[in-house]
Parts: sequence; C-alpha cells; structure tokens
Amino acid sequence: MTDGGNSVSGGSQRDVVQAGTIGEVHFHGDSAAGPAPSGTGHQLPVENPVFENRDAQTEQVLRELRERAEAVRPEHPSVITVSGISGIGKTALVVHLAHRLKDRFRAMYLDLDEWRTAGSLDHEPLLKHLLHWLGVRDGGPSAEYRHLVGQYREKTQGARLALVLDHVRSADEIRSLLPVSAEAVVLVASQERLSGLSPQVALELALEPLSQEHGEAVLRKLSDGRRPGESAQTLVPLARLCAGFPVALHAAGELLVTYPTRRMERLVADLTKDLHEKGLTVVEAVWNASYGSLAAPAARLYRLLPYHPGYDITLEAAAALLGTGLDDAEDALDGLVNAGLLAMSPRPGRRRMHSLLHAHALRCATRHGDPAETEEGARRLLVWYRRQAERADRAIQTKRMREADTVAGLPYAPDVAFADAVRARAWLDAERMALYGLVAVARDLGEDTHAWSLCEPLWKHYEDHRNHEAAARAFGIGRDCAQRDGSPRAARGLIRMRCQLAQALWSTGRAVDADAADAETRQAVLSAESVVPGEKLHASALEFRGKYLDRRGQRDEAAAYFRRSRDIHRVIENPYGVLLQTFLLGRTLRAAGRLSEARAELEEARRQAEEQSHLRMMGRTAAELARTHRELGRTGQAIISYEDALTHEQARGSAYDQIDLHAELAVLAAETGDTETAERHRARARELRVETGVESSASSESSASEES
Repeated sequence: MTDGGNSVSGGSQRDVVQAGTIGEVHFHGDSAAGPAPSGTGHQLPVENPVFENRDAQTEQVLRELRERAEAVRPEHPSVITVSGISGIGKTALVVHLAHRLKDRFRAMYLDLDEWRTAGSLDHEPLLKHLLHWLGVRDGGPSAEYRHLVGQYREKTQGARLALVLDHVRSADEIRSLLPVSAEAVVLVASQERLSGLSPQVALELALEPLSQEHGEAVLRKLSDGRRPGESAQTLVPLARLCAGFPVALHAAGELLVTYPTRRMERLVADLTKDLHEKGLTVVEAVWNASYGSLAAPAARLYRLLPYHPGYDITLEAAAALLGTGLDDAEDALDGLVNAGLLAMSPRPGRRRMHSLLHAHALRCATRHGDPAETEEGARRLLVWYRRQAERADRAIQTKRMREADTVAGLPYAPDVAFADAVRARAWLDAERMALYGLVAVARDLGEDTHAWSLCEPLWKHYEDHRNHEAAARAFGIGRDCAQRDGSPRAARGLIRMRCQLAQALWSTGRAVDADAADAETRQAVLSAESVVPGEKLHASALEFRGKYLDRRGQRDEAAAYFRRSRDIHRVIENPYGVLLQTFLLGRTLRAAGRLSEARAELEEARRQAEEQSHLRMMGRTAAELARTHRELGRTGQAIISYEDALTHEQARGSAYDQIDLHAELAVLAAETGDTETAERHRARARELRVETGVESSASSESSASEES
C-alpha cells in the first residue's frame, strides 16, 4: 500500500528508473571513499508529478548530509526517518529525496509491506532481493539467514547507497537491512516514530498536513486542463475540506477529473459525505488497524477526543477527558502519537488530531464506544475546564463580582499552575476554543448551572480580546441556561449574563444586535431593582445600561446611569466600583465634549487606581486621560499619559491594548513632526498585530508599505 495518493504516479512501485543524474546535490567529502556496488542501477518508483511543498524538509535532509560529508568520517550510515499518519505524504517525500540523491548514490526503494506474510517481515527473500541488486547472482548466497546477513554486510561495506525503506513498523525489523557503509544513506518512512536506532539516526522528520495554499496548488495540477474556464477560486472550498491531507487531495482530484462538468458545490458535498461517513478507502483499513492495536485506555481516549472542542489538547485536559489520572492519560497520549493517530501540536506540550482522523475517531466511537462513555467524558472535561477558568479568573483579579459557586478540586486531573495574571491570561487565550465550545456542550448535556457559571470567567478573556461573535453566542447560551436553572443563585447569574451578552451584542456594530442589547440592558436593570436592589449587582446593571447608552451617543443619559451606579458603590463601600464608575463617567464626558469635567473625573480615577494598585485601571485611566489632554491641546501631558498607559498594559501582558496605544502615539508623534518616533510606534503596532493573529505577516508588510 502506498502512503496515500501523493506517492507514486504514472506507474507502479515496481517501475524503476535506471542510473541518471539531476546534478542538484553536491557533497564535498571524499568522492572515492567507497566503491560503487556492481549490479543494476537505481530501482526507484517514478516520482510523483504533483509533488508539492516539502521544500523545508528536503532542504533539512540535504543540509544534514552536506554537513555530515564535510565532518569527520562517520562510523555508520546516515538514517533519515520520516513519520506521520497514513496518507500524509511520507512515501512521496522519501521517493522525492531518493531522486534528489541518485546523482551521488545508487538508490533502491523497498516497500516492506510487499515482503510480509501474515503481518511479519520475511527477511530472507528480502535480503536475497537486495543482494541481487548489489550484484550477487541467484544461487550465490546461502539460504541461511545469518549467511545472508553476512553477505549483505560484505557487499555494502564502503558502498555509496541510498536505500528507501517504506512502511517500516519497528526499528527491530530493519536492523539487518541497514548498510554497514558510513557512506550510505537510509530513508525510512514509518507511521510511528521509531525508537532504538540511535546513534544511526541523523535526522527525524514528522510530517504535517499541507497548507491551504499548497492544497489548492495540488488540486490545480491534478485538474489542469480538465475544467476549462473555471476560476482557481472555486477550488478553495474543496482544498479546505481536504485540510492539507495529500490522500484526500488526490481523492478530490479524482472527482475533478472524473466529473469535469459537475458543479463544485455538488463535488464538495459528495466528498464531505464520503470523508465523514466512510473515510478514505486507501487509508481507512490502516487507521482501523492502528486503532485496533491500541491499549484500552488509548483506544478510549481516541474515541473521546472528538468531543474536546479545542484546537489541541494538553496532558491535564486529556486526563480530565479520560478520568483515570495523569499517568494513564500520558500513556494513552503517547500510544496515540506512536500509532500515528495523534500529532504533536505546533504549540509546545500539546497534541492535535487531524480533521480527517477526527472523523475516523467519531466512527470508532459509534462502532466501539457507547453514549454513556461519551457523556461521562464530556462532563468530566466540562467541570475541569470550568474549575481552571475560575482559577485563572481569580489569578487575574482576586476581587470582582462573581455569582457562581466555585468548583472544588477534582481527583482525576491536576490543576493548571497559574504563577501570575499574565500566565492566567495566556491560558485563557490558548484554551479559548475549548472554553467557548464547552458552554454549548454544557447546554447540550443539560448542565445549565455549568453553562452560565463558565461564562463568568470568560468575561476576562472577552475584555482583553474582544471576540464579540464567539462571546455573544456563549453569553446567549449562558442567559438561556440561567433562565432555565431557576435557582436563587441563577436569578442573580441571569442579571450578570444579560449584561455580558449586551456588551458583546452592541460591540458587533450590527443594528439588530444593538436593538437586542437595548432590550437586555433594560431587562437587567428591571430585574436588579426587583431581585438585588441597592446591591453591587444592581450597580453593575446600571453601569451596563450606561455603557450601552454611551455607545448609542446618548451621553447625558449614560452619565446619569454611571452616577447612580457610583452612588450605590459608595453606600456599600466598594472602592473599585467607585473607581470604575468615575472612569466611565470621565470617558463619557470626554466623548460629549465636556473636556474640563472629563479631565477632573479622570484625574480622580487615576488617583484612585494608583491608591488601589489596580494595574488594569491604571492603564485604562492613563490612556483616557491622554486622549483628554490631547483634545485640550496639552500635547506634552498627552505623551506622558500615553507612555504611562503603555507601561501598565505591557506589565499586564495585554497585547491588544498595546496595539491601540502604539497606534495613537504614532499619530501624535507624526502630528508633532517626530517621524522617527512615529515609525517606531507603527512598527511595534504591526509586530503586535502579527503576534496576536490580528493580521498575517504578509498583510502587515503590505500595511507597512501603505503607511510609508
């Protein structure tokens, strides 16, 4: 079996090419270090004509071999291992590399699956085949295994060979196949990462899916000339569906060629159905076999992983999903990685499941799991994430209004360590997909209390990252679940959910969402006056109503709500509440053009923030005071306040607020003729936009060019 569709094209794996050169790879070692073995020339599959974008891996291998050739003479052959799940393009890469090396090495390709009987490798006929290639005629070697090994070692001594070993299952099965020559190169393709070959292994490569761009390029090559007049843009949804998986791209290419006039929408629908219901015939059996070889905990974790709503998963979260402790979770994750069913994530310490394997895992869950197993795993995961989110929230801000009870420690998974607020914020952001997704999971499990309670700590992430759409969806679920909950605690939580939802809604900028925010804030105030009159939650509802009115430009009405809220905070002796309402009042007065009043309120807010050592409010008040100074024409004071704000946002680790401040400082510097400072702030803003994913490096370079 080839490794997906991206391996051999235009002939079978038994097709060979005879000795030839491509003149692209040059080594500086001793060219006469060893004899070229007698016998036939290269025996390689025809290279795939649509091989796409493994340039980085190819360059790594060639660089390693160049450096090795220039170094002290090695004692053993160079072994390059390529691992990855079935269908990811391992065969294509090792064949490509062999073709690149054949001007300096005699190259041979062996698919070990062709030499197996009942799953075990038949070494004797395989060694005879290799010896025949090396010039030993039939009948020459003894049929005894030890004599074959001896003959092979003798014939490979000092020989310049490039041996490709495909579909390797373990290090043990290829030890006797490794040439003894230090001048030889062995390219090993294996679904699992091999252990036990040290010190021969010179380089280990783990293949990831192709990018969207290169997936589209594969489809263009496969369909070249078959769909005339069609825009390349129409291939985008098909490439996205294939998710960079070469075997899926080739399956899609077959559809494009087979049905050249069929509508793209139908092709996408047909392939979607095949991928999710049946899988890909060429690799489904391999994936099933890999699943069947798993230990029980690893198999159970594989069935449960599709129900984790995040981008990737940590060891601690896997322990929560599995429910049997950290050691079992670690063993299960290692088993899945070794089986090629799970890959290391680009983010350190995390593992990620490819989208096509995600569908396979769901099929395994249907065939081999049961609904109770899935529900229990999802519930454990939900409770663990809620506890971590609450702990992160408290690490960021110890004292703030919270209505939900806290979750106690859990026996089946450890807590995440939050050394400080910066790390807590980083965790919330890294886990945002899982956290927002779990709100919906809680609703679907009928866990209404968990749903609205999880929304509370998500507020801090929303404040920092302004992900309005995701927050509106989650907080809407939180509101509905708090309504259904019906408990006294949930009645208070409902007021909080309405306020959180309202801000996410009015921030989208859509008129229909603004109308919904109007209704939510009105109802929040009415409920607060009935359920919690004169309490902090009542003051909070008034605050959100004021913020909504400020957003609508009704600033005098907004100021009245902020003053009412501040009065309640003064009565209940809540200094932070007084600080926040003073800040909001000053900001609203500035927007209303009442600059002298605004300056007085904001200077008082800045004093209170410093008195309370509240880092976030020190930054916010300084930034708003800077804008007020600027509008009053006090440029020097504005710059001082902007830099004050920037210092505090850097200390908090809030990149998004830093972007705004650098942009405003750039404008102010440009207005004063300080072009050097202006460019420095613009450059830093661009860097932060790239770091936070607000824009790509390419678009950042484009915007830099436009600014210039």
